[in-house]
Amino acid sequence: ESTNAERSGFTPSEKTVGRVFDNLFSEYSDTRIIIATFASNVDRVQQIINSAHKYGRKVVVEGRSMVNVIATASELGYLNIPENTLIEVDQLKNYPDEQTVLITTGSQGESMAALSRMANGTHRKISIKPRDTIIFSSHPIPGNEKAVSNVINELSMKGANVVMQDTHVSGHACADELKIIHAL
Repeated sequence: ESTNAERSGFTPSEKTVGRVFDNLFSEYSDTRIIIATFASNVDRVQQIINSAHKYGRKVVVEGRSMVNVIATASELGYLNIPENTLIEVDQLKNYPDEQTVLITTGSQGESMAALSRMANGTHRKISIKPRDTIIFSSHPIPGNEKAVSNVINELSMKGANVVMQDTHVSGHACADELKIIHAL
């Protein structure tokens, strides 16, 4: 595991991201929020659900891998989803934008991922609206920067507010943590 081996220090705790989500949900309380993250990061999804519930928002899950991971994690007891928090995408029309949050795939600009299809206008059920707040809860993996930038540009051209601040911590150990592992 060498992803962050050249980065000194320690990787921050995932809990720091939860506090940032709470701040963002408070700051953007009058808009629809769409959060793109890795489907495999179940704890990140839990923190988004926690913030959504705290701020009285319904949660829609979009993207095949995200739907599958959340279903499996819920069945196995790894996710705690408060009752009446999750809704189907078809139910979005029943709620004002400021009472909804979408958790979606596509944080790496993958062309067929849900967020990319929303950004380029080919998603069958969700259209980006001016004033939507799109939060990228990831950093671009090296090599994906151009694809991520293209999605951000498309979202911005539709009038969305794109947020990429402190909503991600790496899942990889930094140099000092690797030193401890080797010493043990």
